[in-house]
Amino acid sequence: MDTPPQDDNRRTTRSALAEIPTRLGRLSVSDSPSVWNVSQNLPSSYVSPSPSPDEMVIQQRGRRRMPVTWSPDIDQTKQNGAGSRDRTPVKSSPMKSSIVLRSTPRKRLLLNDPKELFPSVDKNRKVSSPNSKKSRIEKPTICSGPLQASLKGLSQDQLIEIIQQIVDKHPEISTEIQESMPAPDLRPLEDQLNYLKKNIFKSLPNSRLTSKTDSPAYSRAATHVLAFKKCVIEQGRQLVDSQHWDSVIQYVFLAWAYVRSTPLWDNPPHNAARRQCFKSLAAQCINALKKGTWTNEQCDEIQENLQRCLPDSEDIQACLKHLESLHKKC
Repeated sequence: MDTPPQDDNRRTTRSALAEIPTRLGRLSVSDSPSVWNVSQNLPSSYVSPSPSPDEMVIQQRGRRRMPVTWSPDIDQTKQNGAGSRDRTPVKSSPMKSSIVLRSTPRKRLLLNDPKELFPSVDKNRKVSSPNSKKSRIEKPTICSGPLQASLKGLSQDQLIEIIQQIVDKHPEISTEIQESMPAPDLRPLEDQLNYLKKNIFKSLPNSRLTSKTDSPAYSRAATHVLAFKKCVIEQGRQLVDSQHWDSVIQYVFLAWAYVRSTPLWDNPPHNAARRQCFKSLAAQCINALKKGTWTNEQCDEIQENLQRCLPDSEDIQACLKHLESLHKKC
């Protein structure tokens, strides 16, 4: 198959291109330049088109351009790489021209006089009005009900104060009150100990697969153990302050049994509250033995009970030694 010669194609292309400038040159040069540009033979709208309103809106939405009015401050901040929002503007006063402000301003206290922050006691007394805090005056109330019902509403300190006032006015009745005074009732103290001991066992885990004396179990019962220890120590001190030595000895053996029935933990440091209870009860016991008066029968009974307490704590040995000295004196 024969291919057409290439010379014919070149001749036709050259002839077609040669006709273009001759046809465009037929237009007169006197025509309006807004329609044709003679030098380039193109419309002037293609060279510098006038922007349409839509193009103006698009240009405004685009990237912001440099303002027409040049400002050295804006140019300097752009060169440093920080915007005007990140840096506090510098005042243009001539007195503070050399001061450079911080990028993050801090709040500073202007302290004129340190005495103003800590006024003296005399100033406080002068400023505060005398009627700001009125002293509370307890006025005696007239009880319309029976005397026994009215005494039930008073606290222990109030009852002690009333009895002391009556004894001061009538000293002859003090011996009568002492002779008719009964021994302290230990049942409320025992009920409180029993309640706190139950709280310890209620806080322990109920599962049979877990231990009730390990560290996790103690962490659950620690608050109740501390409450039990506090109650044992405070009740014993209250009886010691009352100087009812017989009741002190009875309370020591009563509370000792409750302390012994509390859980014995696997970790020895967790038994510190248990040891403190035993130590406090032993100290209360020896205090009562030294200050009280005891017969031989009472000493024998106390010694028998102390022998049972000896395996729990070695602090009870001091009580046994003091009892032996009492037997020798008798």
